[in-house]
Amino acid sequence: MRRVELLVCLAIALAASGCHRRAREAGPAPSRAFYFWRTTLALTPAEQHALVEHRVTRLYVRAFDIDDAGALVGPLTVPTGAAATLPPDLEIVPVVFLRQALFRHPPGDLAARVAQAVVERMTPFGAAIHEVQLDCDWTDRTHDAYFAFLRDLHTRMPGVVQSATIRLHQVKYRERTGVPPVERGMLMFYNMGELGAAPGAHAIFDPESAAKYLGRLGEYPLPLDVALPLWSWTVHVRDGVIVGLMQSTDPSELPALDFLVRAPGGGGGFTVTRTTFLHGEMLREGDALQPELTTSADTLAAAALVAPSLPAATRTLALFDLSERNLARHDSHSLDQIFQSVR
Repeated sequence: MRRVELLVCLAIALAASGCHRRAREAGPAPSRAFYFWRTTLALTPAEQHALVEHRVTRLYVRAFDIDDAGALVGPLTVPTGAAATLPPDLEIVPVVFLRQALFRHPPGDLAARVAQAVVERMTPFGAAIHEVQLDCDWTDRTHDAYFAFLRDLHTRMPGVVQSATIRLHQVKYRERTGVPPVERGMLMFYNMGELGAAPGAHAIFDPESAAKYLGRLGEYPLPLDVALPLWSWTVHVRDGVIVGLMQSTDPSELPALDFLVRAPGGGGGFTVTRTTFLHGEMLREGDALQPELTTSADTLAAAALVAPSLPAATRTLALFDLSERNLARHDSHSLDQIFQSVR
């Protein structure tokens, strides 16, 4: 049976097994949200239409990154007039990505600089900041410093709700990794599989891997929202070793490129026939490109798997991420099904 058929069957089975529980515990439908992860906020007409059509009330916008040394990287740019193209009732939530290695030796002024930079990035939107989200895959070795940063930031942004992204391993092993001192968590229900160089690896969503982490989700001591995957990527492999993830390269564009040929074996991969560049990344002759597609069936299966374990207080269902190419792969009907799948 093909993978898509397996995922559809899984979604149906899980939805059926969990429907009685959700019928007893279901609260109001979660708010609908997207993540926006580009460095320039300039929505295309298709992206603007998706926000309105699907009644999206919250947009989690990548404000900037903080690298291992504490430097601000890739701050969001909002062109003149771009904020006016957003729906008037759309709440903008700035998201700051922090590398966990930063918290081995964090700078003492980190919270002050982050607070100031968040305010600066959100000024073009002309509205008060109601929530800020911190995105860090902290570990048992860095949680003390990270949690201290969160408390410091909270004092510097009074009245602003603080949320933090939560990975599955941080749910299952919370006695070791700790629970962040924030008001809410956003469960990132993706990137749970093992990233591999072999064809057929599923790192974005792997139901078998995900199922191993769900047993303790219902007892997590923070109110949880959930983010589901929409994106796809291309894995760059050289001599059997992963060189990197080509997140700017959509798998759908690979078949038309004249420097690629289908790899033997029917695994869906491609072989590079000459040294060249693709979206700024150098490819050498003989390299392999392995596309990993996230279909609507994948996202629906992810929703069906996680929904029975989510608390009834789930406030937001977010999709990662808003882009024209992701919208092209997930049509309007499929997106509406996904938004309705968690209650």
